[in-house]
Amino acid sequence: MALAMAGKLSSSSIVLALLLLPLFCGILLAPSCVATPDTAPATLLQVKSGFDDPDGVLSGWSPEADVCSWHGVTCLTGDGIVIGLNLSGYGLSGTISPAIAGLVSVESIDLSSNSLAGEIPSELGTLQRLRTLLLHSNLLTGAIPPELGGLKNLKVLRIGNNQLHGEIPPELGNCSELETIGLAYCQLSGAIPLQIGNLKQLQQLTLDNNTLTGSLPDQLAGCANLRALSVVDNKMEGIIPSSIGSLSSLQSLNLANNRFSGEIPPEIGKLSSLAYLNLLGNRLTGGIPEELNQLSQLQVLDLSKNNLSGEISVISASQLKNLKYLVLSENLLEGTIPEGLCNGNSSLENLFLAGNNLGGGIDALLSCTSLLSIDVSNNSLTGEIPPAIDRLSELVNLALHNNSFTGVLPSQIGNLSNLEVLSLYHNGLTGGIPPEIGRLQRLKLLFLYENEMTGVIPDEITNCTSLEEVDFFGNHFHGQIPARIGNLKNLAVLQLRQNDLSGPIPASLGECRKLQALALADNRLSGELPESLGRLAELSVVTLYNNSLEGPLPTSLFELKNLTVINVSHNRFTGGVVPLLGSRSLAVLTLTNNCFSGIIPSAVARSTDMVRLQLAGNRLTGAIPPELGDLTGLKIIDVSNNNFSGDIPPELSNCSRLTHLNLEGNSLTGAVPSWLGRLRSLGELDLSSNAFTGSIPVELGDCSGLLKLSLSDNHLSGSIPPEIGRLTSLNVLNLHKNGLTGVIPPELRRCNKLYELRLSENSLEGPIPSELGQLPELQVILDLSRNKLSGEIPASLGNLVKLERLNLSSNRLHGQIPSSLLQLTSLHLLNLSDNLLSGAIPGALSSFPSTSFAGNDELCGAPLPPSSSCGAPRRLPGAEVSIIVASIAFISATVCVALLYIMLRMWSNWRAISVSSSDGEESTASTAAQGKAAKWGAGDGKYWKVGSVASPAEEKKYSSASSVTSELHGKPAEAAGAVNSKS
Repeated sequence: MALAMAGKLSSSSIVLALLLLPLFCGILLAPSCVATPDTAPATLLQVKSGFDDPDGVLSGWSPEADVCSWHGVTCLTGDGIVIGLNLSGYGLSGTISPAIAGLVSVESIDLSSNSLAGEIPSELGTLQRLRTLLLHSNLLTGAIPPELGGLKNLKVLRIGNNQLHGEIPPELGNCSELETIGLAYCQLSGAIPLQIGNLKQLQQLTLDNNTLTGSLPDQLAGCANLRALSVVDNKMEGIIPSSIGSLSSLQSLNLANNRFSGEIPPEIGKLSSLAYLNLLGNRLTGGIPEELNQLSQLQVLDLSKNNLSGEISVISASQLKNLKYLVLSENLLEGTIPEGLCNGNSSLENLFLAGNNLGGGIDALLSCTSLLSIDVSNNSLTGEIPPAIDRLSELVNLALHNNSFTGVLPSQIGNLSNLEVLSLYHNGLTGGIPPEIGRLQRLKLLFLYENEMTGVIPDEITNCTSLEEVDFFGNHFHGQIPARIGNLKNLAVLQLRQNDLSGPIPASLGECRKLQALALADNRLSGELPESLGRLAELSVVTLYNNSLEGPLPTSLFELKNLTVINVSHNRFTGGVVPLLGSRSLAVLTLTNNCFSGIIPSAVARSTDMVRLQLAGNRLTGAIPPELGDLTGLKIIDVSNNNFSGDIPPELSNCSRLTHLNLEGNSLTGAVPSWLGRLRSLGELDLSSNAFTGSIPVELGDCSGLLKLSLSDNHLSGSIPPEIGRLTSLNVLNLHKNGLTGVIPPELRRCNKLYELRLSENSLEGPIPSELGQLPELQVILDLSRNKLSGEIPASLGNLVKLERLNLSSNRLHGQIPSSLLQLTSLHLLNLSDNLLSGAIPGALSSFPSTSFAGNDELCGAPLPPSSSCGAPRRLPGAEVSIIVASIAFISATVCVALLYIMLRMWSNWRAISVSSSDGEESTASTAAQGKAAKWGAGDGKYWKVGSVASPAEEKKYSSASSVTSELHGKPAEAAGAVNSKS
C-alpha cells in the first residue's frame, strides 16, 4: 500500500522534497549532514534564484547536467560532493539566499566583486567545513552576523568594501583558525573587540576606511603570528601601546590617518621583521626614537603629518640599510639635514622632508648617491644650490621650492640626465637659466616661478622635448619668447606671466598641439596674435592681459572649441569679438579695456556655463542682447564704459545667480527695472552715468546681499525709498547727480555697514536726519552737497569717528557748527560752504582752509579773514549800504547847513561886538574851523573804513579764494565769489 501511495506522488512533490531536504539538513543536522550529489543541485538552484544574472553565466546550471560541471562549482574528486563555489566578478546582482547553508560540505565560497545587495545570511554560520569566505566588493548592507563566530575551521574572512555597518562582532574571536580578516572600506563603528587577541593564528588584520574608535587593544599582543596590521583612515585614538613591540612576526604596521597621540613607543624598534611602518596623519608628539634604527629590514618609514619635534639626525639611513623611503614631511622638526644621513652603504631612494622648520643648506644630501627623489620644500633652507648637485646622478625629482635659496641655478643641473621634475619656485634665486638645461631630455616639469631670476629664456630650453609644464611666473626675464617654442610638442602648460618679456608671440607656438593653458599676461608683448594659435585644439585657458598686443583677433581662434577661460584685457585689440566665441564651454570671457567694436553677438549665449562676462572699457554699441538671459549661471556682467543703448533687457531677470551687474557709463535709457529686486545674490549694482528715468524701485530693498548700489548721474526722480534701509549689508550708496526730491529717509540708519554715502546734486529737502550719526562704519565720505537741505547740522554727526570726508555745502543749513564735529579726528576734507551757518567756527576746525566755510555770511573766526572775526560789525548787503550812505549824506548836509548858519550868526554878533579889537584873529578862527572840518572828515573816513565793502586788497584775496577748486566735488567753488560780487 505504501508503494501504491508513493506511486501516486506527483513529480512536483518530489522536487519540493528535494529543495527542502538540504535546508533541513543544513539547519537542523549540520554537523552530521553531507551535501550529496542528490541534494547539491537543488540547493544551488535555490541560491541561483536569488541572483540576477544579466550576462547569463549561470545559464548552464540545469538539473539535466552534472552539478560538478556547472560553472563556478568545484566538487570533491570522484565523490560529486560540492566543496567550492566561485562566482567572483560575474556581474551578479540580487541577494545571497539563506539556502546557501545547504552546501554543508563546502569549504570555499567566493562571491566577491559583484553587485550583490541585502544582508549577509546568518545561516552561513552553520557551514562547519567552511575555510574561506569571500564576499568583499559588493553592495551588502546590515551588520556582520555574529553567527560567523561559529565557523571553527574558517581561515580567510574577507567581507570588506561593502556597506556594512554596526560593530565588529566579538564572536569572531571564537574562529580560532582565522588567519586573515579583511573588513576594510565599510561603515563599521565601535572599537576593535578585545577577543581578536584570542586568534593565535591570525596573520593579517585589515580594518581600513571605517569609522572605528577607541584605542589599539593590548590584547592584540596575543596574535603572535600577526604579520600585517592596518587600521588606516579611522577615528582611533589614544597612545600606541608599547605592547605592539611583542608582535615579533609583524612585517607591516599601518596606523595612518587616525587620532593617535603621545610619543612613538621605542618598543617598535624590537619588530625585527618590520619592513613597512606608516604612522602618518596622526597627532603624535615628541622626538623620533633612536630605536627605530634597529629595524634592519625596514624599507618604508612614513611619520609625516604629525607634530613630531627635535632633529632628524637620530635617523641613520646607513644603519637602516634597506630603507628606500624616508618620509618625515609636515612635522615640527628643526635643525639641519645631518651630514651622516647617508654614510656607508645606504639604499635610500626617496627622501621627503617637506613642511618642517629645517635650516641650513642641502650639501649633506650629496652623499645620498642612490636618491631618486628629494623633496625638502616648505622649510627655511638657505644657501646656494651646490654645483656638485650632479653627484646625484640618479635623481628623477628635485623639489626645493618654498625655501630661501639664493644664488644662481648652477649649470651642472644639466648633467642630471634622468631629471623629470625640477621645482625651485618661491626662493631668492638670481641670474639666468643656464643653457645647459637643454640637456634634460626627460624633464617634464620646470617650475622657477616667484624668484628674482633675470636674463633671457635660452633657446636651448626648446631641446627639452619632454616638457609638459613650464612656469616662470613672477621673475624678471626679458627679451623674446624663444622662436622655436613649438619644438615642445608635449607642452600642456606655459606660464610666463609677470615678467618683462617683449616682442611678438611666436607663430611656432601653434605647433604645441597639447597646450591646454597659455598664460602670457603682465609682460610687454606686442604685435598681433598669430593665426597659428587656431591649431591649439586642446587649449582651455588663455590669459594675455596687461600687454601691448593689438590688431584684430585671428579668425582661426573660432576653431578653439575647448576654451573655458579667456582674459585678454588691457591690450589694444580692435575689431569684433566673434573669433573668441567658437567654444560652447566658455566660463570666463574678460575683454576689458581694449578697442573692440561692434555689437555683442548673440552667439555669446551658446556658452551656457559662463559665469563671468566682462567687456568694460571698449567701443561696443547696440543693445545689450536679451540672449544673455539664457546664461542662468552668470555671476558677473560688466559691460560698463561702452556705447550701449536701449533698455535693460528683462531677460536678465533669469540670471538669478548674478553677484555683480555693472552697466555704468553707457547710454542706456528707460526705467530702472523692478525685477532687479529678485536677484537676491546681487552684491554690486552699478547703473551710474546713463540716462535712466523714473523713480528708484522699492523692490531694490529686497536685494538683501547688496554691498554696492550706484545709480548716480542719471535722470531719476521721486524720493529715496525707505526700503533702501533694508539693505543692511550695504557698503556704498551713491545716488549723486539725479533729480531726487523729498527728504533723506531716516531708515538709512539700518544700513549700519555703510562706509560711503553720496546723495549730492539732487533736490532733497528737509533736515539732515540725526539718524545718519548711527552709521558707525561711515568712512570714505558723507556727501549731501548741492541739495535744498535745511535746519541745523545734527550734533550726532560727531559720532562718525571714522569719517574722512564730509561735504554739506550748497544747502540751506543754518545755526552754529556743532562742537561735536571736533570728534571727527579722521576728517581730512570738510566743506560746509554756501549755507546760512552762523556763529564762531569751533577752534579745532580752524586747520581746514577758509574755502571750507566760505559763503556763510554770519560765520566768524579762523580760518576766515579778520574782517569776519567775531565781534566785528556785520557786513551789510549792497542795498542796505546804499540806504545808509544816502542817510548819512543827508544828515551830514543838514548838520553842516545848521552849523554854518549858527557860525555865521555867531560870527556876525562877534564881529559887531569885537570888530575893533580882533585884528589877526580872523585867519586863526578860519584855520580852526577848517581843522574842525578836517577832523569830521577823518571821522567820516574812519566810519567808512569800518562799514564799507572789502578793500581792493581784500577783494583780491576773496576772489582768489573763490576760484579754488573744491576737493570734494571737483568743481570750482564759485558760490563764495558770487556772494562777494553781490555785496
